Amino acid sequence: MRATPRKYQCLLSLPRRYLVIHDDEGNPSVIDILAPLPQARTSRSDITLHFYSQDNPNDAEDLSMDMSEVFASPNYDPSRLNVFIVHGWANDHFSEVNTVIREAFIDAMDVNVFVVDWGGPAGGSYRNAVANVPRVGTFLGEYIGELQEIFGLDPEDFLLVGYSLGAHVAGRAGSLLNGSVGTIVGLDPAGPLYWFTGPRNRLDPTDAQFVQVIHTNDYILGYAGNLGTVDIRPNGGGYQPGCGFDFTGSCSHSRSYLYFAESLISGGFTAWRCSSYSAFTSGACFSNWVTRLGGVLIDTSAFGSYYLDTNRQSPFSQD
Repeated sequence: MRATPRKYQCLLSLPRRYLVIHDDEGNPSVIDILAPLPQARTSRSDITLHFYSQDNPNDAEDLSMDMSEVFASPNYDPSRLNVFIVHGWANDHFSEVNTVIREAFIDAMDVNVFVVDWGGPAGGSYRNAVANVPRVGTFLGEYIGELQEIFGLDPEDFLLVGYSLGAHVAGRAGSLLNGSVGTIVGLDPAGPLYWFTGPRNRLDPTDAQFVQVIHTNDYILGYAGNLGTVDIRPNGGGYQPGCGFDFTGSCSHSRSYLYFAESLISGGFTAWRCSSYSAFTSGACFSNWVTRLGGVLIDTSAFGSYYLDTNRQSPFSQD
């Protein structure tokens, strides 16, 4: 079992059992870390897929999880890469994370983009959203499996991009398929209530043939430990420059998807393999192996922990 990250070990000794976290808009949610999660009642009908391509870049085809609908789509092309974008807590189809990543993909390459809207199950309290993650991931995995079977698609024909809780949804989907998904990109995977969770219920390196994780707020909203084949920590992975007094962590948390979206247009951000951020900032790692954060073609040759610095505002890449 993976050791508990040191920065969270203190939680076990706190006399209080409640945490307050904030969504992307700064709205608070109180978490009882010892209480059992509510029972998930999510059904397949609670999930909608909004399909985009260069043939319909702005007008989504709204699809249910019924395979007959994508089969009949005039815009779906099985020869393209299939990209699934999965949002997090208190998000939906219209949230910025979906818009900026979808638009960047469509501008950068000819792909099938499925925006996975699980806004109903993801709404309400954070604990309720966490409880729904396994079922949403299971339904998504079943859908991808059906696509693979009907169209004869291979693992490398799929890229799952999950933000916050959406990263764990993507992991669950990949796990259901025994890792037969080409790549998963986890954008600052959610940390609260996942600190002591085993790999079956969260993103894990075995959930795809390659898993790249981008950590931007591991002190508050993100998961501190390694979850991928490659774990990349811009600016150390905690506070992101340009976010001011980011006491809720929301600004730094959302930088994960802004960096990734920019990388699709710019080609990625160079990151260096290193043992720690302090070693990186001391200049000790610039002769080490390098990889790219994001990009249209994910570098699947790398492994381990990587670091880089960014600018305070867009364009964020220092390349």
